[in-house]
Amino acid sequence: MNNNMKKVSALMALSMALGGGAAYAATLDNTQPVHQTSVSADSNAASVVNVSVNGAAISDGYWNKDGKVAMIPLRDLTDALGIELEWNKETKTAELTRGALWTQVITGKDQYSVNKMSLTLGTAPEITGGKLYVPASFAEKALHGQVNTTGNQVTISSEEDVKTVTERGVITRISNQDKYKSIQIGGAGTDGIVLNLSDETKFISVEGKEIALTDLAIGMNVEAEHSLITTRSLPPQTPTYTVTVLDDAAESQLKDVLGTAGTIENVTSAEGSISQIEITGTRLTETAPDHVVLNIAKDTLIVNHEGETVKAEELTKGAKVIGFYSPMLTRSLPPIGTAWKVVVETPAAELEGK
Repeated sequence: MNNNMKKVSALMALSMALGGGAAYAATLDNTQPVHQTSVSADSNAASVVNVSVNGAAISDGYWNKDGKVAMIPLRDLTDALGIELEWNKETKTAELTRGALWTQVITGKDQYSVNKMSLTLGTAPEITGGKLYVPASFAEKALHGQVNTTGNQVTISSEEDVKTVTERGVITRISNQDKYKSIQIGGAGTDGIVLNLSDETKFISVEGKEIALTDLAIGMNVEAEHSLITTRSLPPQTPTYTVTVLDDAAESQLKDVLGTAGTIENVTSAEGSISQIEITGTRLTETAPDHVVLNIAKDTLIVNHEGETVKAEELTKGAKVIGFYSPMLTRSLPPIGTAWKVVVETPAAELEGK
């Protein structure tokens, strides 16, 4: 009789273990949040972290092993903030999407991808009780929420009225990939700012008509309304709501424009005015040269990043500039073309003073 009872007990224990494994898989694949107060077998009242998002309570979190970092349930957090979460059970990876925001969370890795940029928070995501938990700072650093921790209470809020800023700049790069659409203004390489675009981003011509991303070209001067919050990457990135082209039709008709960003190596003058500059630097498009000589014509636009006209005298040897020009180039080395627009980034006099 005792042996039979032992067998029954063993079978019951095995059944409970198998059931727990099934519940583990089901929780991560479930599209609805699973609320549970107890996050682990050794939890106690002191280790529980109460979490609320925009005034509404979600599932409790817990303090990590060091007792210093509050871990909060990712699925409940994203549901409360209206962020779409897609879970890959094979790679144990979560992808978060909302408008221009895209974030990837990998279980066990302190490496969070925010719009293709890597972010570390000092604590890796971990699965506890069949749910994926992230440090509370994730809500602030990756999702741009406001986080306040008082004792065992973590309060997260997202502002309904998004704070925005408007700035002007010349487009130096356009990325029109399916998932990651963006433009860069205000500089090339690590300079300037990357404007992340979404299906909700509006594109407007100087005449006030609605246009598309495909109507933009490098060299165009635009005004962008974007979030006040940016990443700490170089260049920084930010969600963008409106992009308005400031160039008129005559100035923005050059769709196949090439670009080179760099330093003026030589300046040629004729009849008392600058007629030619030689730029060595980095190509902005695949077919553009790194080293190019550009003729400065009467109708060549010479501006700063704000689109304001500057004097041709600022095109001096050593100045940092971005040259935009037609693909009609000579076959010489370096090739020679005619500048449509030259953006003066930093005059040589300012560089000498640094």
